[in-house]
Amino acid sequence: MQGLLLKLSTLDADAESAVRVIAYFDSLLRDHVSVPTLLAATARLAQCPVGLLDAATGRRTRTSPRGAVDTPAEAPAQVRELSDGLGAVWMEREGPAHGLDEIVLERYAVAAEVTLERAAALARSGQDPALVELVLSAETGEAERARALRLLGFAPSTPLQALAIALPDRGPDRGPDRGPDRGPDRGPGGRELAAGLRAMGHQVRATRIGDTEAVLVATTLPRDLPEGSRVGIGPELPGARAAESWAGARTALRFTGPHDRVMRWSELGALALFADLPEPAVAGLADVRAMERLGEESLAAVRALCLAGSVRGAAATVHLHHSSMAARIARAESVLGFSLADAAGRLRAHLALALVRLRANLRSGPPA
Repeated sequence: MQGLLLKLSTLDADAESAVRVIAYFDSLLRDHVSVPTLLAATARLAQCPVGLLDAATGRRTRTSPRGAVDTPAEAPAQVRELSDGLGAVWMEREGPAHGLDEIVLERYAVAAEVTLERAAALARSGQDPALVELVLSAETGEAERARALRLLGFAPSTPLQALAIALPDRGPDRGPDRGPDRGPDRGPGGRELAAGLRAMGHQVRATRIGDTEAVLVATTLPRDLPEGSRVGIGPELPGARAAESWAGARTALRFTGPHDRVMRWSELGALALFADLPEPAVAGLADVRAMERLGEESLAAVRALCLAGSVRGAAATVHLHHSSMAARIARAESVLGFSLADAAGRLRAHLALALVRLRANLRSGPPA
């Protein structure tokens, strides 16, 4: 702390911002954030990628300001070693250093030491969120995944489903004067959904991976899940294949939207083939452009027709007279350029609606 005060004395006009940096990391520690949340919060504060080496596992993790997470092959030459051999942290700033970089790195290192020590204690009790990330990662070896599953209380043969939950929009990038982002527990999201599943009697483990909340659930999920967030649900598979369920959950999440908040991998069918299309390719489709030109009233009519299969059924769904629904459908057909009277037209519209949702999610960034 004395060394930190000496640094502050040389900052003059930046001293107030430095104090805010200290308060930022102190708040993160008070909230007992996980290691992934600490990395994400630090990257947003520094506005550059930051990394961490966990000496206990030998795992390197790097997070960008936008929340993208990867595993670099090696750490950069300049790292800040943590005490007690816990590992190391670093920042990857392009160009000249910023005036607060040294303070940010100092507090990041202190916070990382505390967080890693807490994570080690949680791992001994089988509650470490990082274990969930190990189970879900496609890069984890078979033996390492089996060990992580057992620490979480699951056998490798236990049927599990992975859930990918879209976190609420955090708004503009936060700085030292805005206070810390508290990760997946802000607003409706991971905590509320996990709590709701636990209340239903499910065995649940959760963590945050990038901008997505990851939940691992034992036993088959009910059809109706607690409301509040967009959720992609992976296929039910043995724990040893949890990475496949997580991949399916992230794909399903890409097809969710305001009117389709929960999507299951098992219900995507051939739609899954479109999940990895680049956004410009989806945007270039004429049916997608036409569907995006429809007003909300016409969109609701087309959506209801696709689900009900008939104008009368769609009218009953949205509590309209069938003649009013027919008029709305006719207006939509004039914009779309094709008829919705037969099954082929409705299938075409259903696919376009799904691709509109996909494009919206691709534009906001794919799930981590």
